[in-house]
Amino acid sequence: MTSFSPIAKKLAGKFVREDWLDFVFSHVDPMLAVNRVLAEVVSISQETPDIKRFVFRPNANWQGFAAGQFMPVRVQIDGIFHERCYSLVSEPTDGLLEIGVKRQPNGKVSNWLHDHLAVGDLIELGEASGDFVLPEALCAKMLLIAGGSGVTPVYSLLVEALKRRPELDVSVVYYANTENDLAFAKEMVELAVKHPGLKLNYALFSSGEGGKFSEQQLSNVCADFAERAAFICGPQGLMKAAADLWAAKGISAQLKQELFGPVGLASDAVGNAMPITLRRSQQAMLHTKTTLLESAEAGGARPAYGCRMGVCKQCSCTKVSGVVRDKITGAIDSSPNTQVRICVSEPLSAVVLDI
Repeated sequence: MTSFSPIAKKLAGKFVREDWLDFVFSHVDPMLAVNRVLAEVVSISQETPDIKRFVFRPNANWQGFAAGQFMPVRVQIDGIFHERCYSLVSEPTDGLLEIGVKRQPNGKVSNWLHDHLAVGDLIELGEASGDFVLPEALCAKMLLIAGGSGVTPVYSLLVEALKRRPELDVSVVYYANTENDLAFAKEMVELAVKHPGLKLNYALFSSGEGGKFSEQQLSNVCADFAERAAFICGPQGLMKAAADLWAAKGISAQLKQELFGPVGLASDAVGNAMPITLRRSQQAMLHTKTTLLESAEAGGARPAYGCRMGVCKQCSCTKVSGVVRDKITGAIDSSPNTQVRICVSEPLSAVVLDI
């Protein structure tokens, strides 16, 4: 695929505006860009009633990814650019990129992708990131827990783990509402046929208590769960319940979580009316919403943001002064000139941000 050499990229940035070059070369090859990752949609399929699978072919600017990571997807809706992060489910060596997108009731981007994106369209992607990845040396026994659309990075980890160690002893516990809501079920069954060490357990909420997470329920399907290296991704309730169980047993270090939103949140109370000052834009407002980002927007500011879930870090900025609490980790930061993710932070005092 056509691409710019490193020298050409350096010259473009120094002598010619990159966006102008992208515009010019798009008339020669729509996939050609100086630095941006552009991708063509090569297939779309319905996986479950509310999850679609999208497969993309990226241009030469794509830098690759590790199993379990996510990538930002950027779309323009009604003239405004929006960005959301989705976990990759394709294999890192595929050359193609695949994501599974669940339609959210009020999800602007997920609904647009489901209703408007078509095969042959071009879309812009961000670079892959995230630390929900396998260690270099796999443990002898693993436990993968997925809930709902949280199966996407879990499935990616499963494929990679079995590729690296085909005989691995790995147990998968997948929580879903009904059998129709099980994504990648066919592929996982095929993996179980090829790899006797893989044990699949589907916990369906429609089946009653047997589908609800608890220590007893987990022990019934994976008696030695406390001895395994565990990875989990799913709804907030499932994530918190699992984190509490592992903490109670003193084995929190054995549980790795993919956090797509506040888990174990200390307070979801609406704004505490703390003063917020945006130093560069010379704006001031009160904290009236649940996060610094929402309050800044309510006050008329337009800070940069991406996923709005504390994942992509597009909203990170310097906190010049003040005390804030990270709504994901619960950590309180009172030091000056530190980086904070304003989409998941709330002020506990007057705060000055370098925005």
